[in-house]
Order: sequence, then structure tokens, then C-alpha cells
Amino acid sequence: MERTAVVFVLLSFCFTSLALECRLVPGSLKQLDVGNGQVFGVNSNNQIYTLYSTSWIQVPGSLKHVSVGPAGVWGVDSNNYIYKLGGGDWVIVPDLNALFFSSRRAFRSGDVTPTTCAGSLNWEQISGGLSMIEVSTDGKVFGVSSIGEVYQRDGVSPSNPTGTGWRQVPSPQKIKHVSYDNGHLWLIGRDDRIMDCTE
Repeated sequence: MERTAVVFVLLSFCFTSLALECRLVPGSLKQLDVGNGQVFGVNSNNQIYTLYSTSWIQVPGSLKHVSVGPAGVWGVDSNNYIYKLGGGDWVIVPDLNALFFSSRRAFRSGDVTPTTCAGSLNWEQISGGLSMIEVSTDGKVFGVSSIGEVYQRDGVSPSNPTGTGWRQVPSPQKIKHVSYDNGHLWLIGRDDRIMDCTE
């Protein structure tokens, strides 16, 4: 990955009433995901990387999208086959086709638990339009609009899982991807630059 100097930018983010400190992370990625304290991402050549301390380490394989969380590290390749990382190797996951996309609309499925991942399969449309959405392990919801603005869903709680509305989160540039874990809001700009923002 390309090495660049680390740059610190102070931004006033409203969603926590605190200033966030954002640093430019060396390298470039088209997509990343964070969870369980891990960071995985893929670049424009579908090469996979994971962040150890301050260095990106290339992971064997080729994926267009990667996701990490309590269920492990998962990915999708350019042929739309689904893989799970196990024992250092990517293992294809057969018969998994329960993915749902619908033209920049956000939906929520109810009754999702660790033992019933599919939930009720009754999809509820959420107001607003986004080009991507992220739900963190602790229940925070972030999204990116088609023009590169970042939003957070307010009022999300166990008693009101759909929340109450969207609030814009100021960002230093137009964004194409967000991910959140352990107090870190990770942003990828339209130029593939990576930013790690903390409270």
C-alpha cells in the first residue's frame, strides 16, 4: 500500500457533542469494515488488507467487499461468491443468497438475534435515501448519501430500533464509505483516502 504522511484534522462533529480528531491513515482503500477491534479493507485491485498497529498487512485472496464482526471475517469476490475466513484461508459459503438491496432505500428487519440472524424477514422501510449503510456492533447506524454526505441515525435503542431521524455528520471531504467500531468512525473519501476519527 502507498505510504503517506499522517495528517491530523480537527472537526466539530455534532453527533456526540464532542470534537472528533481525524487522522489520515496511510494507504488507499475502496471499502473497509471494522469490528471487534479489527480493521479489514480492499483496494481498487480487490487486494485484501488488515491493519496491525499502524501497518497494513496484505491478506492472500481477492475480494471486492469484506466485513468483520462477532461472526468472523466475511467477503464477496468479483463473481459474487461469498467467503468466510477460517484458519487463515478463505472458505466458500454455499447456498447463502439472503442479501437484499433496493435503490438507495434503507430497510430494517426485525427480531434479529445471535441465533436467528435472518430475523423476521419482515422489512420495514426507513425514511431517507443512502448509497451505503453501516450498523456497528453496539447498534450505532451510519450512512452515506449519493453526494458523499455522512449521516447518523438518531434515537436508535432496543425499544425503538428504527430510531427517530437522520443527522448529518460533518466530514472533511466527500465520502463514499463509513464504518464504526469502539469509538472510531472510519471514513473513505471518493479519492480512496482513509480517515480514522475518534472522540
